[in-house]
Amino acid sequence: MFCIEKTTARFKLKLAIEKMGKDLNVSLHGGDAAHIGAVALAVPHAGLRESDKTDVSVSVLAVTGHKEDELARKFAYTLASAFRCIVSVSCGIHLENATKQEIVEVLKIADLLLDQALQELAQLYG
Repeated sequence: MFCIEKTTARFKLKLAIEKMGKDLNVSLHGGDAAHIGAVALAVPHAGLRESDKTDVSVSVLAVTGHKEDELARKFAYTLASAFRCIVSVSCGIHLENATKQEIVEVLKIADLLLDQALQELAQLYG
């Protein structure tokens, strides 16, 4: 298991990834109150049109009123595609009275965490 954190003046995001056999269990949370806002499960499979290519199906559940579903989907899909394994992602980020700019910053920091995770996982697990 490894964790990556990024901190700004306004918030901190934490990405924790645990290898479970060949699969990955991921948690992305932070802000003013970490929680579970959405979960995604990504499953790689043979392509429906081209069976020699790998595709990924992602299922998402979101807590009513929460907006983390697309972020959970993105992380799950990206990691499952890169490592051809099943990936579960739990995501919960809350910023009280967040501005549009702060939301953009959260998404930017999340992308940085994902990029770093891809690099670290490639080194750790190939």
